[in-house]
Amino acid sequence: MSGQFAMILSRASTVPAGHGGDDAPGGAAEGLLSQVAAGPGFWEDLLAELRREGLIAQLLADGVIAQAAAQAEHGHKLDRTLTAEVTALCVIVGVLFPDQGYDLILARTFGMPGVRVKPGTVTPSGPALSQARGVLGEQVMRAVFELDAARSDVELGIGATWHGMETTGIDGTTVELFNNDELADAFGVPAGGTKPKLRLVAHVRTGSRRWIAAAVGGYHDGENPLADELEASFTPGMMNLADRGFFSMDRWIRFSASGAHLAWRVKNGAKSVPFTTIRTLKDGSGLVLLRESASMLGKRRRDAGDKTLPRLPDTVARLVSFTITARTARRAKTTTIKVLTTLLDPEEFPAREIAALYAERWQIEIAYLHLKKTVKGTGRVLRGRSPSSPGRKPGRCCSCTT
Repeated sequence: MSGQFAMILSRASTVPAGHGGDDAPGGAAEGLLSQVAAGPGFWEDLLAELRREGLIAQLLADGVIAQAAAQAEHGHKLDRTLTAEVTALCVIVGVLFPDQGYDLILARTFGMPGVRVKPGTVTPSGPALSQARGVLGEQVMRAVFELDAARSDVELGIGATWHGMETTGIDGTTVELFNNDELADAFGVPAGGTKPKLRLVAHVRTGSRRWIAAAVGGYHDGENPLADELEASFTPGMMNLADRGFFSMDRWIRFSASGAHLAWRVKNGAKSVPFTTIRTLKDGSGLVLLRESASMLGKRRRDAGDKTLPRLPDTVARLVSFTITARTARRAKTTTIKVLTTLLDPEEFPAREIAALYAERWQIEIAYLHLKKTVKGTGRVLRGRSPSSPGRKPGRCCSCTT
């Protein structure tokens, strides 16, 4: 779920690392914020107090599940025990309580206030829920995600804008699935691995870590084709951050045409980005001209199967380069970071500010950690044991709750 899996913390950058203890004023919060600033990988019990029933109650009260269920096939909307709406609710309960079996999920669901079933209805069995899930399909769960993601962020207290733009990030991750032949065939298994995995690419608001859109595919699907499916989620007023690997001149032109501004890291290799420097700006950044090379045009034509594709138009961008040094007790490592941006004015958007902003890209990693801790927990795989849509490859859907 988009907003329901978001964690809200004050801006981590306002808390000096190492300041404050649990006994100091605000010490516990400051300690947590310092950990957040250091990146994910440090929690074990951070999500222990997640109010799971409260999240479900909010979805019911806001009518999100009912609206989504209206898109189910006609036969699943009929007045029976496991209607589309009740089945969708069971799926969400199963997501939020991954350690409980279907019988416990059904008992919890049918015991919740606000669930629209006739008085005296007998709680169905686990196999009945399995069958109802197959009838439900992915469309309803996709609609639950999309309706929730489309809601305003005001209730999440988002205040993280940069020069009046909302900062967002895109990135990818993988999630382990139950180990059986059906899922292995549908999603793929890593070389040397033992369990199938799905690949997920998401577009997330860095201020609230609320999800905007997501695309799901098999393990062997590339992140870039999945990222292309998020193009429609880019809108004016956004400042989007992406790690190296997502840049291509074609993708850069398409995504920036939406009106969103981009600050994407690019690879350091001389041939990785097709540009020539127009001039060096006073803040040390460079105004560059992106020009598609013959080899890049040839590859794009081969990928598209169209030998007549025209060369992409020359495009002006700005390249900001900076170095970061990571120190441990034993050594220090310095890395050069190159960020390509659509923000051309060094007076309004100084290179130093863009370099500092790029660190916010890390927030999507925390959003992924939160999702995985919520949906499956430590040491578990996703509970589903069959593809959501039998007989075809994993759907490029906007819901990871099925």
